[in-house]
Amino acid sequence: MRKYITLFFLVLLFLSACSNGTPDGIIDKDNMIALLTDVHIVDGTLITVSQTPDTLYKYGRGKYQAVFAKHHTDSAQFRKSFIYYASNKPVELADMYDKVLENLRVKTDSITKLSIKQNTVNSKKTLVPGTPGAGAMPAMQAPVTPVQHNNVNPRARFEKMQAHRDSLIRKQRNKNASPAK
Repeated sequence: MRKYITLFFLVLLFLSACSNGTPDGIIDKDNMIALLTDVHIVDGTLITVSQTPDTLYKYGRGKYQAVFAKHHTDSAQFRKSFIYYASNKPVELADMYDKVLENLRVKTDSITKLSIKQNTVNSKKTLVPGTPGAGAMPAMQAPVTPVQHNNVNPRARFEKMQAHRDSLIRKQRNKNASPAK
């Protein structure tokens, strides 16, 4: 009898380990890429908002809910899917983020091209004589350049901030110290 019980549990363990399918409620890879792209766009728009928790909640909640509604999901399913990919398939998550970054670059480039085109059209309008608002001198506008990513080493930046903080602390201590006689 003991053999059968042991055999039963071994077979049960073997069958449960063989399941390669994703659990229920996990967002598929393509939809997750689109969702992550939109979530990071919302993150970027919230950078300009005051960074207090109440303000972020006030302005961010509606934007995130709109993104989740657009993709027919909710925050719980997104969180569950993100945790699943991060813990069970980290290589796949890294590949997904490569595609997310590519999507964001494409969107940034298209916005930059549109902005340059709009600036060109506006500058041509000011050069046409006889049009309202056209002066003798064309409007001087700096061309829009693509966003440059800051490739500064984060560790070096952190150490620089620590050194600056330590110097301020030392300065404060020296200011509060009693004068030497």
